[in-house]
Amino acid sequence: MSEAIPCPVRRHAEVHPGAPAVVTPNATWTWADLDRHVTAWAAHLDELTEAGGRVAVRAETSPRMVALVLAALRTGHVLVPLSPRLPEAAIREHLERIARTRRLDLAAAAVSRPPPTVLRPIPLDRPATVVFTSGSTGAPKAALHTAGNHVWSARGWADVLPLRLGDRWLLDLPLHHVGGLAVVYRCALAGAAVAIPAPKTPTAEAIRALGATHASLVATQLYRMLGTEGLLPETIRALLLGGSAIPEALLDEAHRRGWPVLVSYGLTEMASTVASTAPGASRRDLTTAGRVLPYREVAVRDGEIVVRGRTRFAGYVEGDALAEPFDADGWFATGDLGHVDAQGCLHVTGRRDNRFVSGGENVQPEAIEAVLLRQQGVVRAVVVPVTDAEFGQRPVAFVEAEGAMDPGRLGAAVEAALPRFMRPVAFHPWPEGEAGFKPSRAALRAEAERLKTT
Repeated sequence: MSEAIPCPVRRHAEVHPGAPAVVTPNATWTWADLDRHVTAWAAHLDELTEAGGRVAVRAETSPRMVALVLAALRTGHVLVPLSPRLPEAAIREHLERIARTRRLDLAAAAVSRPPPTVLRPIPLDRPATVVFTSGSTGAPKAALHTAGNHVWSARGWADVLPLRLGDRWLLDLPLHHVGGLAVVYRCALAGAAVAIPAPKTPTAEAIRALGATHASLVATQLYRMLGTEGLLPETIRALLLGGSAIPEALLDEAHRRGWPVLVSYGLTEMASTVASTAPGASRRDLTTAGRVLPYREVAVRDGEIVVRGRTRFAGYVEGDALAEPFDADGWFATGDLGHVDAQGCLHVTGRRDNRFVSGGENVQPEAIEAVLLRQQGVVRAVVVPVTDAEFGQRPVAFVEAEGAMDPGRLGAAVEAALPRFMRPVAFHPWPEGEAGFKPSRAALRAEAERLKTT
């Protein structure tokens, strides 16, 4: 018989109803408030489709969206969160690839407030979410997670970075991203509050205004906090870094200041984080992705990272079918390259499908990016191939830099560290609008081809 858990929202509403559950600049929902909203959304979901049915929603992060995520967990509906930045044509394309999915308009939905009911335990083997992968290196895939995937992901984190009643995790990752969903589940299980900032609020300002104790950041946010946003707010106990490689200079400065940064590695197919450094990690450990969290397993086969464990997803939804891309022992091949060192720390060195051939030589873009990220003033860098009549493909770099970018200096740094054929043939400034947790290499490659012809 499958393990089951009681609804965490109802449990907290009964034990500490007045404690904060969702905090915004303008309002605070207690656990009693959140339970009423979750109950209302649960009734609405039951009216929309049967339990186990898929419900797609395209919305910005908000308290209502948090309540909907937790209502789906309670009722057994499978939530399909979609990016609000996707055009309607892309939404239709996504939904055509997964069968039996109803759409819900979060803003227009009018929900009643039925009285609380007696709730059944939540089976952990029950499907819970369909999350589309980032598609940073190809077409997005629809990953199906069970309730247990999310629960064990949160429990593994709790062993390394415990959350307590009264803690507040800044939710500035989108809820169509598994990292954003993970924050909601962690807080719901622990009784901590989800802190939702106003749109476009600088990270340090949002932490300070909402009293956040934990936050998830990408390199650009850390750079701005270190440089232009003043001192670290006193409430913060953990800054979880992920999404892409972090420049060495940023880690050096954060460590010098004693900031509580943690470097992590994760993927949609493992319900968010797989490995992380621990609080108080040495500067040496911060050059790695840390150690594997509980309830996950990692191995390296022919240089490729493979994963399994209680957080591993159920498979990819393809119409009415479920593709299970696992070997006979349950391992999932991530496509990421890396190794585990003698201290048990995971090093992620690139992706197998990013590699390309230039003049007969293999080029791993992440090796070039690592050199660029060591240069003073570079905040983030992505290298992509462009077609070339003589060499087949050549590397081109997109760089976000503090102040003016110096292509000559950056090119010389690459040539001093790597073979000459790996020096980018062009350096472009970071494109406006190319944001997000993981930049799209496909979009940057298309932009590089366009710039080549202008």
